[in-house]
Amino acid sequence: LRPQEGETLRFIIASTTIHIPYIHDIRWEDGKVDALIMVYMPGKPLDKAWDTLSSSQKLSIANKLYSYLKQLRELKGHYIRAINWGKAIIGRIASIEGGPFDTEAQFNEFILGDFVKIAPDMLRHYTKFALMDDHEIVFTHSDFAPRNILMEAGRVTAILDWEYAGWYPAHWEYCQALRQLRPMFDWPEYLARILPPKFEREYIGMTFLARISRH
Repeated sequence: LRPQEGETLRFIIASTTIHIPYIHDIRWEDGKVDALIMVYMPGKPLDKAWDTLSSSQKLSIANKLYSYLKQLRELKGHYIRAINWGKAIIGRIASIEGGPFDTEAQFNEFILGDFVKIAPDMLRHYTKFALMDDHEIVFTHSDFAPRNILMEAGRVTAILDWEYAGWYPAHWEYCQALRQLRPMFDWPEYLARILPPKFEREYIGMTFLARISRH
């Protein structure tokens, strides 16, 4: 458990109308978060229930999710960080933490320094043009995927797993969500309604960086 997740949930409850688990308690042991005590949220993960939904239900869910992410993106920031000045997090399986960062340029340097430190000089040259540093900083879930969305009776009951959330450049939500393109065969059609196509250059750049990092 990451120390900022419980406080993030409390922040989202106070700042938006997004359905998420209410936090009863954050338990600490030896200076680390040991448990989050939350309200049980009913429903199945969206990727498990998707095939049971009609086209109109899918569209309704997509519209609701669009409104939720719009609320998040209206929570502006001036620094790249997690809640309570926590570190920014890159990646999910082997997470890399850094910051907080005063500017997007510093954040980009951190990404490039880790992703391409062992890449050939030719690829390091191209990576310098993969990221820009003039985006708005907005609150971001950072792991927006159907497995983290609960639904029941054709409606969204909760958005889960906020451990990677924080203030990031405006393109960050897009790049992370587009990594989950095919959990369901027609998900891209509805994801394009939730996050209308934008930040094309940034997505291509991050895809290039991810490919380098695997080599």
